[in-house]
Amino acid sequence: MGTPSLPEEETNPWSKTTMSENPFLEMQRLMASTPDPIIFDVGAYDGHVSLVFRHLFPTATIYAFEPFVDSFRQLWVATAPDPKIYALNYGLSSQAGKCQFNANHHPETNSLLSFDPAVAEGWDEGKLETTAIVEAEFKTIDMVMAELNIPRIDILKIDVQGAEHLVVEGAASACENGLINLVYSEIIAQPVYVGLKRFDEALGVLYDRGFDLYRLYNFSVNAEGRLIQADAIFTRKESEAAP
Repeated sequence: MGTPSLPEEETNPWSKTTMSENPFLEMQRLMASTPDPIIFDVGAYDGHVSLVFRHLFPTATIYAFEPFVDSFRQLWVATAPDPKIYALNYGLSSQAGKCQFNANHHPETNSLLSFDPAVAEGWDEGKLETTAIVEAEFKTIDMVMAELNIPRIDILKIDVQGAEHLVVEGAASACENGLINLVYSEIIAQPVYVGLKRFDEALGVLYDRGFDLYRLYNFSVNAEGRLIQADAIFTRKESEAAP
């Protein structure tokens, strides 16, 4: 991969126009019978995905989580005019509290996880370096749902640069009680971060919590053709879906 950047499917989600290619259109179809959906945008960055969700789901309530202050400012500016997008300046993880957070040269790669020394082998070029370690606040999904009296999550979008499994671990009660209906998550296949789950392990985290893989999208490969990352939609097993 060249200098890290948001994939075209996120900066311009309409670049792919069929549901089999475009996960946003697929989510719109899968949630077509859900009135007033509740959406969590975890790792909201500058708010562009929250605005895509707003376009697709005009009546949705959207909670956008971004722990990094500079990115949160952009998120706030982008979403402030919308009274049903709630921009929250903290991240979601497996535990609540202040955590060390890696602020990187390319802010879209900011993560709770530090870069793996082998990162250069999986990326074709471009500098991946951490410029500062900052302290940021984190909560769990179970805590947020209780604090904000959120009855369910219809779409849980997770893009937190290798720490997706920590977000899911912090939703143990919500998963056990069938309160999350669909997960849209980035899965990284190369050793970019320390503590990153293998591709199969990342899938297993959601399988073990009552979800099935629906489809993979947005494959990103390096110059050798080796998979770097992909996005995935998971749906809750019908027997465990929330009423």
